Amino acid sequence: MKKGTKVWLDFADRDLQAARLLVDNEYVSNVVLFHAQQCVEKCLKALLEEHGVLVPHIHSVVRLNSLVMEEAGISLNLDEDELDLVDSVYIDTRYPSGLGLLPSGYPTTEDAREMLGIAERIYNETSKHLPD
Repeated sequence: MKKGTKVWLDFADRDLQAARLLVDNEYVSNVVLFHAQQCVEKCLKALLEEHGVLVPHIHSVVRLNSLVMEEAGISLNLDEDELDLVDSVYIDTRYPSGLGLLPSGYPTTEDAREMLGIAERIYNETSKHLPD
């Protein structure tokens, strides 16, 4: 594994660990969603790095997944609806907005657990496509 790839994956793992530590605290469920999104983003960037693809300064996991398929030739078989969900939380979990992430404005513990599950699956799938 390339040194740069390892750095991306280590940072993804730190985000995943942070999300796991906070997932049962509904007060910070938006933070769990943010760390889960960051984990997914960094996993996809790790794959790009490993395959010599210039890592773009973007946050859209939908676009990053497309680049992984097109430029690195890797299909992670990720659910498009899940990727759209991950994309939708990037800004709303960090900054208050008029619309909010959900009708209530805040994600629930169940929302946080769902997003954490998505991040864990993508992290594990990513790891399968990287050398030790």
